[in-house]
Amino acid sequence: MNFEALLIGCITGFLSAFFGIGGSSIDTPVLRTFLNLPPLIALGTPLPLTVLTATIASFAYKREHLVNFRVAVYSIIAGVPGIILGSYLTAYLSGKFLMLLTAVVLCLVGIDFIIKTFKEKTHTMKKPFSQPPVCYIVSVAVAIGILSGVLANGGGIFFVPTYVILFRMKIKEAVATSLLTVIAMALPGSIIHHHLGHIDLRITTSMAIGVIPMAYLGAKLDIRTRSKTIMILFGVVMVVFSVYFFISQL
Repeated sequence: MNFEALLIGCITGFLSAFFGIGGSSIDTPVLRTFLNLPPLIALGTPLPLTVLTATIASFAYKREHLVNFRVAVYSIIAGVPGIILGSYLTAYLSGKFLMLLTAVVLCLVGIDFIIKTFKEKTHTMKKPFSQPPVCYIVSVAVAIGILSGVLANGGGIFFVPTYVILFRMKIKEAVATSLLTVIAMALPGSIIHHHLGHIDLRITTSMAIGVIPMAYLGAKLDIRTRSKTIMILFGVVMVVFSVYFFISQL
């Protein structure tokens, strides 16, 4: 057992469930930074844990009836082919490029959430939620699927802000819906990245031991926390760490 990987699993399992982003988006830069794993191994190793984290966190949301099943189903139908395509594309991209891209995406998502939090009174945030058209969901999910495949994650880090900003969902509903979507999205991606040799099962297993209890705790705390607090924390954590990770990979 790798105790460093177990500790990383505890921390990132909690954070990923709390923010509803599956896990691998946080795990990849952490594994690269602290365990010094090769770029493609750091990219693919945490992906199977995304399924585990999202499943555990989903149980915490089950009684809250927060999942928008219509949006989740169409996101999965369109997103799965995209993530399959994106996963295979990693075989043709350099590890350094993928690490830098991961850092940039994390930073942009964090900034976007911080801005939206302090502009809750704008016209966009005032508009009530209405079910988005199917074509809208499908087009967005395909793009997210491809990018998620390239970055070896389940798509939660993209779906949560998309659901909040474009679909005008409440943050807790967006997180709950994203978790269901991530479960289905991460499965084919995990299979492909394992086939490509991008997953270290020894590290994955050690991390899983820490993920199991902490993912449930993170989801439970998320349910009891004010929405504005969640958005601010999400943004700050992403921005600070992504800047550090980007610099370290240059």
